[in-house]
Formats: sequence, structure tokens, C-alpha cells
Amino acid sequence: EMEAGGSTNSAKCIFAMRIFGGVVGLTLIGYGVAMLFVGSARDIRAVIANLYLACFGVLIVLAEMRWSYMLQYFKFLRNGFGLGGFYIFVGFMALSSDWWCYIVLACCCAVGVAYCVSACMCNDPLQADEKPDSAVA
Repeated sequence: EMEAGGSTNSAKCIFAMRIFGGVVGLTLIGYGVAMLFVGSARDIRAVIANLYLACFGVLIVLAEMRWSYMLQYFKFLRNGFGLGGFYIFVGFMALSSDWWCYIVLACCCAVGVAYCVSACMCNDPLQADEKPDSAVA
């Protein structure tokens, strides 16, 4: 009975992490698109970086939704360690001179580290969500 409660808590934790990750992804999309219009439009490097952030935000949202069609092309997002590393990468990519970019970095890194820690445990919680390749949808 103790194990059943533990797995329920684990499922709730993973669900909360996925919701928070989706919010982080949506924030990255909003930030990237907003900076295209409000940010330094003359600086081509900033424009490209903001486009990447918006695209990576879309990829994060799709990964959190576990959309299998998209994940077949980005297999590293199928497990907790790959998704966690991607969050950390995107968080550091969002850094600029603005103070609130550190908040984005902290949120991305918090989700990323949580996914990496969960993946380093005995069983990866994201792998449990997936059906085997031979399963018919």
C-alpha cells in the first residue's frame, strides 16, 4: 500500500513538472516573438536568437504534450535526461542583459534539473508514458 501511494505522488509530481514545463515553453514563445517586435530589430543576431527561442519554445510545448509524431524526429526529447538537458540549454540561450532573463533561466534550469534527476533514478518516468514501437495506436 505504501508503494501505491508513492507511485501516485510520483505521477502527480511528473504531471506538475510537465505543466510547469509547458508554461515555460509558452513563456519562451511569447518572449521570442515579443522581442522580434519590441527588441533590437537592427541586430540580426538578436533576431535569429529570438527566432530560435520561439521555435525551441514550440518544441518544448510539443515535447510536454508528448506528441509522438514530432518526438520521432527529436528522439532526445523522449527521455528525461535529454529533455532536461534541452531545458538547461534553452535557459542559458535566453540570457541577455535584462534582469528578468535570469528568472527565465532559473525556471528552465529548475525544470531541466528536475527531469535529469528523475531520469537518473531507477526508471525514467517519461519512458513509462510511451507505448512500444510495435503497439498500434
